[in-house]
Amino acid sequence: MDQRHLQAFVTVAHERHFGRAAERLHLTAPPLGRMIRALEDEIGTPLLTRTTRRVDLTPAGAAFLPEAQAILTHLDVAASLARRTAAGEAGQLRLGYVGAAQTRLVPRLWRRLHGSHPDVQLHATELCTPDQRQALLAGELDAGLMALPVWHDELCAQLLTRIPLLAALPADHALAGRAHLRLRDLAGEEWLTCTPNATTLPPEQVQALCQAFGVVPRTRAVGGTESAVVGRVAAGLGVTLVPQTLVNPQQDGVSFVPLLDEVTLDVGVVTRRDASNPALAPLLAHLAALADP
Repeated sequence: MDQRHLQAFVTVAHERHFGRAAERLHLTAPPLGRMIRALEDEIGTPLLTRTTRRVDLTPAGAAFLPEAQAILTHLDVAASLARRTAAGEAGQLRLGYVGAAQTRLVPRLWRRLHGSHPDVQLHATELCTPDQRQALLAGELDAGLMALPVWHDELCAQLLTRIPLLAALPADHALAGRAHLRLRDLAGEEWLTCTPNATTLPPEQVQALCQAFGVVPRTRAVGGTESAVVGRVAAGLGVTLVPQTLVNPQQDGVSFVPLLDEVTLDVGVVTRRDASNPALAPLLAHLAALADP
């Protein structure tokens, strides 16, 4: 059904006069009449009765008019939404984030984005870094707040914040009573790292951190949440690094010890290099404003 024919019918129905309707539509009466007849032929019944002085609606035309108006309104709304989505003013954003970003970044980002772009719907899901990376590459996320570094040619990252890391040791560990530790003090330990749905450091971040301080770690992957990894520490199965924002001082069987090496969890925003979602622009601008100086 031609939108121009609908608009012609609605205009004639409002004006009840072909001449005035044609003037409003910047047409002459003959092409306007042809549009109305084409619409009536398509529907299969007359919509208007015509006299020399007046145009009236048939019962079918009276029933059709509000529906035709609603169609035109919906088309206008759809066109406006398409333009605003293309401009990044509306749309959907799928964001992943590690647990350590929950307190520092995610709530403030949500408030800022909702304040500036209320028609951009942000869908945020807590995922560990490996899961976020996989989801980005699969096109299931638009951006991720994850532990850096992330090594992949199709992804690009921007550092946002550095969160201090503490060593998590079994409470009966020989080093658990220390006021401070260095990473090299733990060189001989087995490091517990995350697999999907955990928020402790994934293997590549542990490797990068330890190697920066001259330590070559032995790692073991643990499934489950961050609390499951810390639970393995409590059971004496190894050590791990926990972001300061996730430390639970009431955790039984675990000692959290600060590190003198100024070791941090570097959290950044990661996107695909070929990202095309226009709503990413305001998201990245707000994250840049929230980044540590």
